[in-house]
Amino acid sequence: ISACLVGSEMCIRDRIKKAVTVPVITVGKITPEAGERLLREGKADLIAIGKPFLADPEFLSKVASNRLDDITPCIDCMHCRDDIRNPVVGIRCSVNATLGREEAKIVPAKKPRKVLVVGGGPAGMEAARVAALRGHQVTLWEKETRLGGQLIQAAIPPHKDRIGVLTQYLQTQLKKLNVKIELRKKATAAMVEEFKPEVVVLATGVMPLVPEIPGMEKAHVVQAGDVLEGKAKAGNRVVIIGGEVVGCETAEFLAERGKKVTVTRRSPEMALGVGRSLRAFFLSRLAEKGITLLPEIKYNEIIPDGLVVTTKEGKKKTIEADTVVLAAGAIPERKLYQELKGKVKEIHGIGDCVAPRKILDAIAEGYRVGSEI
Repeated sequence: ISACLVGSEMCIRDRIKKAVTVPVITVGKITPEAGERLLREGKADLIAIGKPFLADPEFLSKVASNRLDDITPCIDCMHCRDDIRNPVVGIRCSVNATLGREEAKIVPAKKPRKVLVVGGGPAGMEAARVAALRGHQVTLWEKETRLGGQLIQAAIPPHKDRIGVLTQYLQTQLKKLNVKIELRKKATAAMVEEFKPEVVVLATGVMPLVPEIPGMEKAHVVQAGDVLEGKAKAGNRVVIIGGEVVGCETAEFLAERGKKVTVTRRSPEMALGVGRSLRAFFLSRLAEKGITLLPEIKYNEIIPDGLVVTTKEGKKKTIEADTVVLAAGAIPERKLYQELKGKVKEIHGIGDCVAPRKILDAIAEGYRVGSEI
């Protein structure tokens, strides 16, 4: 048996199939549609699928019954691979909160209740999905014109397109479950009290953190999220303040568009939020694309021509830039939670409004609260 990895060079797989007489197993990010096509065209004898079975243990039955839009999509984050090496944590999946915890079951609610979910990001959508599956009457309010929350921006950088598939999956499930979705609805405490929900689930997300650096008010200072979504334009020379995942992914996004990018950070290491299975590959891509990484610096001032810093060697340096991009982190949006606490019968905070974290945490908390209501 010969195994062939499916990558961007599809011709490699075809050449292997033509060159050998033993059966060929094809593996690597294969969707059900692609697998069927490969078999039909004789380009593979068997299709191997691994991580998608962790994301959705009912993968095969859903394919067999032509329920493809009900398959919980693997987003290729490699959390399963990273976590399985940790005996304390055990295996986990960003999109399947029950992986490794199969005793968790979605059971009908003893008494259906009127549930209001505020926030249409991953935590809010998952809480609404699970609560609706259990028979609750669920309404979801989202202040933006679309569902997705932080998933929208997260799907834009290179190699992150699978996150967009997750957003679509959750939207589809909410529609099938008859969750009432109201967009462009920014919740206030008065609106919630007037709605009279029995349970309120707040998944109000985060606000960008603006660091205290002189010159922050200048016109060429923009947020990373606005750059990714095309709401703000970046010049040819860009310096990014913040070297975690968002900052480094935004750097790769801009470098692919021909920008000269420097990423700065106070800490000594870049992109520590990327799991061990992907971090080395990620950092090597940044280097290959000519992105300058400048850790262990002190921020002095933002000036019209760029950013003034002090390097770890104690040298004052001006990084010339047309645009300064902020990716300095985020702070929880808890204003509504504080206003409603004690005024509604039952209230839960989930996702980034508790603390900025990952998709895994948002989905896990949404599932837990949806199961407990």
